[in-house]
Amino acid sequence: MEQSLLRIFTEVREHFPEVKENVSLLKPYLELMVLSPGLTLKSGEFEQMLGHKPETLYQSSSEAYAISVLYKVDDELTKGVIAHQFAEVLARERAIADHAFIDTICVERGFGENLLYAFMNDVFPGMIEKEFIRSEEIENRIQGLRRLLGC
Repeated sequence: MEQSLLRIFTEVREHFPEVKENVSLLKPYLELMVLSPGLTLKSGEFEQMLGHKPETLYQSSSEAYAISVLYKVDDELTKGVIAHQFAEVLARERAIADHAFIDTICVERGFGENLLYAFMNDVFPGMIEKEFIRSEEIENRIQGLRRLLGC
């Protein structure tokens, strides 16, 4: 599973050249997976949550951000989750806190269908983030992605 995560991570990161050197991939930690199948934080925040420096599967040169991802269902769904995390980093770097912007980035970078697949398979509705995503918001995001993708 870790090799699959690393392979997908390295593939997706190439589509985000603006932030790819800022994002590390953590080994999966059960303590983090109960919070969310995909979590993006500043690297030090993970250390605070876990009480120790987490091990990485891929260490970026700057280590500004880290993502924790659970391999779910298959490669395509997991690719959608990882692309969402990279798009979230890009949005944070631009000081934009808008889920529609994150979704648009995923579509523009070629991961819109993967993200739609993840939403439709209930990966994100159970997520707990700084802003809890309600199921109504998920449905709105699904509809927005369908419009962007022309479905």
